[in-house]
Amino acid sequence: MKHAHYCALRAIRLTDIWRDDAPGERRAALVENGRIVEIHIQRDALWALGECGVGRIERKTPSGTYVATDDGRELLLRSKTKEPEGARVHFEVTREAISEPGRIKPLEIMLRDSAPPEPLISKDALWEARLASLGPSAINASIADGFDVAIAGQSQLGDVTISFQRTKAGLVFDIDGIGDAFAINMVAATEITRLLRLYQVGAMVLIDFVSMESKAQRTQIAEAFDAASVLDPRPFERTAINGYGMMQVVRARPRPSVLDQLFGTRIAALSDETQGYWLMRAVAESHGFGVRSVTARPEVATLLQSEGWAAWRAAAVRLAGADMVVVADEKAAGYGHVHVAQS
Repeated sequence: MKHAHYCALRAIRLTDIWRDDAPGERRAALVENGRIVEIHIQRDALWALGECGVGRIERKTPSGTYVATDDGRELLLRSKTKEPEGARVHFEVTREAISEPGRIKPLEIMLRDSAPPEPLISKDALWEARLASLGPSAINASIADGFDVAIAGQSQLGDVTISFQRTKAGLVFDIDGIGDAFAINMVAATEITRLLRLYQVGAMVLIDFVSMESKAQRTQIAEAFDAASVLDPRPFERTAINGYGMMQVVRARPRPSVLDQLFGTRIAALSDETQGYWLMRAVAESHGFGVRSVTARPEVATLLQSEGWAAWRAAAVRLAGADMVVVADEKAAGYGHVHVAQS
């Protein structure tokens, strides 16, 4: 396994931070020379990295100790603890819950020796700190176009097609193209590093390059991958490219990727939560007079009308300056739509 190399000298790049907040979902983008290079998402329904709280030790297992929060969430403590089952403990989130196809990996925590400071660090403060780590100031701008490739599941560069799909084992890339294998793979190596950074992908990544007989060429492609990764601050390790064109990459994963956020436990279809957040965003951004009629599939409609989403509904109504009603429709196209009575 080869560790990533980093260069101390970087080219001067003009950077901006774009923020695109809406009820329940905050988005931000790191933009270099007018191009989005990183997308960040924080959803208020979930515990965030660095957030502190209080819970009760529920049970101890070989994989770790499970802690239950007052809001019914189950958290995992990997390290050993002397605290007995039933004990109240103070914790800090060290890894957010991560949705994968067919399952959700539990949020991970560490215990604190004492109660966290009062008042607790809010999600607002954690988000502002995350933005500050990207750059000194942020401007309001939409980043919706940055999700197009994620939803399509592929990137097309000339005659080279880079397809990707989430699996339980990790994110799998497949490369196809017309012409010389080395040239195809060189394009793919650079584009994949861009996508990994753009969508903040962590954990296992498997890349299926077009096979090449020359070991020297395989080494060149792997080194091109390393060189293109220099600007990505996330640490990673990788294997060499084998004779079949396979290369494995392991990246740090403190949070869910953008793909995890969009699709949840589904492979490549928007989760109910994502559809709900996007409809709420559409209400908040809508213009015109009269009630906003939100049409959604029944599962999404139930979510939108749930007690847990009441605060975000109220925020969307306030921003729109009009009330909203939710209509369940099994035949709703896409993720649903918002109709304005008088635009």
